[in-house]
Amino acid sequence: MQAFQFRLDTLLKYRRMKEEEAQIQLAQSTALLLREKECLDAFQQDLASHIETIRDKQQQPITVATFKMLYDYHDKIKKDIINQQLQLMLATTRRQQDLSVLEQAMKAHKLVKKLREKRLLQYQTEMLHDEQKHLDELGLQVFARN
Repeated sequence: MQAFQFRLDTLLKYRRMKEEEAQIQLAQSTALLLREKECLDAFQQDLASHIETIRDKQQQPITVATFKMLYDYHDKIKKDIINQQLQLMLATTRRQQDLSVLEQAMKAHKLVKKLREKRLLQYQTEMLHDEQKHLDELGLQVFARN
């Protein structure tokens, strides 16, 4: 009895490898997205803290230079937040693309895997049929001898 051989095993391994690569890429893009969110949160906390500092400084007399410095820093933080929001959008888009690639890779792998399972079932049915045929022949030979 010959062993089961699936002619598309190489393709199956290739598609499994592509799926694993897509999973790794998705994990990396998800980690990047989380880092970008954390960075945005840090900028927003920094802005809130700086607003409190400005309010505290306004309670006491300050120089125009100090006042200008505080508001220049305030503007810088706002620009950083806008830039970080853009980075967050880019990271979100990349993650969505990676998720789409993973879904396609999973579909392709699943297709070949189902084909292999179907072919294996067909092979097992054929082997069972051949075995039954062989047993029937042996039974006929035993019957013919008697």
